[in-house]
Order: sequence, then structure tokens, then C-alpha cells
Amino acid sequence: MSISPKQSEGHAMQTAISIDVRGDGARLYALAAAVPHWADFLPHYRYVRVLRANGPQRTVAMSARRGWMPISWKSILELVPDERRVIFQHVGGMARGMYVEWRIESRADGSVRATITHDLSRLTNPIVAWPLGRYILTHHFIDPVASRTLDCMKHLIESGDDHAQRMAATGVTADSAS
Repeated sequence: MSISPKQSEGHAMQTAISIDVRGDGARLYALAAAVPHWADFLPHYRYVRVLRANGPQRTVAMSARRGWMPISWKSILELVPDERRVIFQHVGGMARGMYVEWRIESRADGSVRATITHDLSRLTNPIVAWPLGRYILTHHFIDPVASRTLDCMKHLIESGDDHAQRMAATGVTADSAS
């Protein structure tokens, strides 16, 4: 797993976390795109609730655990299956304004790379928008939760976990994610 912050004026404005997975890219994308079911197969997720559907977009309320601490936020979710991308725009919570993009890409060696990019340049909460706040948000919340999510998905794909695959195969697409 690699974590690489992109700098702006000496402060992280974007982070990218990647992991290489031995397995099928379509299966990995199906798990990543099954956002409404994440709490069923990702142990650190408490819930994901679809609040509203509007064409290819869904407004979702999400909650995960960072260690013992519950964290919650609201996002607009958009799936882009043809490009194997999952996009979130945070519209509620401490990271309001953050843009998150998942990319699932096949590699020449037969593996698949999953990359999650967090763009912090548009944070609207003044507490986390300043450099120390971005540092705390990135290193103590975003990176640990995203790393655990990728680790869990890697394990599910590489172990051939049928339960998680069944959850992802429940027909969750851009048109049916409600």
C-alpha cells in the first residue's frame, strides 16, 4: 500500500492511497461500487444509507469507525462503471467540500490497482481547512479509514470471499444504488 500526499504551499491538499490486488478488476469494482452494502462486508463501516436518488447520483449518509471513534458524513455518490470509478463529494460532516475518487485499473502483470484520491482543496469547514486541521484530518481519519477499506477489499478479493461477492452482486449500479 502506498500513501502519497500532493503538496500545495507545503501542506497536503490531496492524498492518494493505492493497493495492488491479485484478482479480477470487475470483481473489485463491484465491491467498491456496492457502497450501500459496505457495512455488510467492511467491519469498520457502521452503516451506509441512501437518502435520495437523482439519476446516476445518490445522496448517502455514511458512518465508519476510526479505532473506537465513530465518524459520520454525508456524500453525493456517483458510479462510473465504464471507467471503473466511484466518486464521492462530501456535503456534510467535518470534511464537507472534500472530493474523493476511487479508480480501479488493470495492470500489465495481471494484478489490479485500486487508488483512492482525496482532494482537500475545497474543504468548507474552517477547522479542517487550515493546515493543521488538514494534517489531522488526513493522517488521523482519512488515511486510516481508507487504508483499512482497501486492505479489507484486497482480502475479500484475494480470498475469494463469496459472501462479499454476493453482496456486491445484488445489482448495485448507477441506476439501482438506491
